[in-house]
Amino acid sequence: MKKKQTIHQAVFPLSIDLQMKMNPKLDGLSVRPTLMQLRAMRQIRMTGQSTLLDISNTLKRDKSQIKRLVDELDELGLVRREPNPKDKRSKLLFLTQKGIEFFEYVERVEMTFSEQLMEGISDEELEVFFNVSNRLLTNLRESSDD
Repeated sequence: MKKKQTIHQAVFPLSIDLQMKMNPKLDGLSVRPTLMQLRAMRQIRMTGQSTLLDISNTLKRDKSQIKRLVDELDELGLVRREPNPKDKRSKLLFLTQKGIEFFEYVERVEMTFSEQLMEGISDEELEVFFNVSNRLLTNLRESSDD
């Protein structure tokens, strides 16, 4: 009898292999943010502006960890902070021009890589894949921690 594959067995190697194949495509960059820093930059890019708390909640990380991560992005010249007019205790985070240009490059690499990965897969198959992936994510987020 064939053993049933788990979600972890399917997703984990896909995630690792994706990262391993993407890394060389980003080697020529003058700055090299970590994966978590790229996720923070994506959050800022998608929203136009974010706070540390926004990023902390989205990435499900401690605010102090996100602060260190953003401090490093600031030192690299990829993000800037401005006073938050709605909350004097927080700062609004924006991508700098360098950060925008950097992230546009990353997005082009991701798009090219995605197109290569999806070769030979029909639109219908991709739709099923994305629907199932989104449902798995929803189930995971709604599941109890027991």
